[in-house]
Amino acid sequence: MQQQLDIFADSRDVALRNDLVQALLDADVSGALRAAAALQAAFPGDAVLAPATRLIEHLQVAQGPGAAQRLQAAAVADARSRLDGPLTAAARAVLGDESAPWLAGRWRALAQQAAGIAWHPAHADAHAAGLYLRAQAWTLAADAVAGTASWRRIPQPLLWMAEARWRGAGADAAWPLLAEALWLAPARAADLVQALADPTLSRLAARFEECFEPAKGADWAWLPAFALVERPLLAGPLATAEPPADEAPAEAFKTVAALLRLERQGRHHEIVAQRARLKALSGPLMKAYMATR
Repeated sequence: MQQQLDIFADSRDVALRNDLVQALLDADVSGALRAAAALQAAFPGDAVLAPATRLIEHLQVAQGPGAAQRLQAAAVADARSRLDGPLTAAARAVLGDESAPWLAGRWRALAQQAAGIAWHPAHADAHAAGLYLRAQAWTLAADAVAGTASWRRIPQPLLWMAEARWRGAGADAAWPLLAEALWLAPARAADLVQALADPTLSRLAARFEECFEPAKGADWAWLPAFALVERPLLAGPLATAEPPADEAPAEAFKTVAALLRLERQGRHHEIVAQRARLKALSGPLMKAYMATR
């Protein structure tokens, strides 16, 4: 009999927790309050209760009278800090694998409240584009960036757009923007390359590190040129990239692109001249290029 009672208690515990989790996933504040009260009455020491209370309190505020109100940058930054810290920890503790979509909804709601905040580097963390990226709302993130004047010349908005395009539209659509970000802000763009966790891109980055040794100071701005060497088919997607003038990594990119065109056309004399130019720009890049020939 004791064993049966223990099994019953365990089943009751699981059932009450499941009721609470489902109410939270449904953003049903009343249902969550009832489920939490039932769990508290039956199992007052349950570890889920404290983090669940935090989630319920968040939903109460999110569904309150000011929920649709647009926020100022400081308020968004404060909300972002709470969402990224204690609220995320609570969601993972209560919702487990279901925490990701629940949190995505919270990020989307915060992005909507940040919609009126114009781009400014002092409060970049409060801009809607970055928040929509956290919500995995790729199209909305791209739209938020597009509203920023000259976004293609500003590192952070450019990085946001590159990520939104990569995740939402695919690598070919994003490569021109990623290349421009690598020329404009190499170290920050290198962080994005890692964050994208794209297997093909990761392999390319690993090969770049072998050849250029960025850990010893090599510039990630050389990656676009190296990408053309390693994957000539990228010449098409990268044709719309806008390299900066008079910078060696961008000049090398243009030189490799020219070499690929000349090779297809069989213009051997001009190929020799362009190879000499490539060697003068970068020994490691020339070595990588010749290894594929």
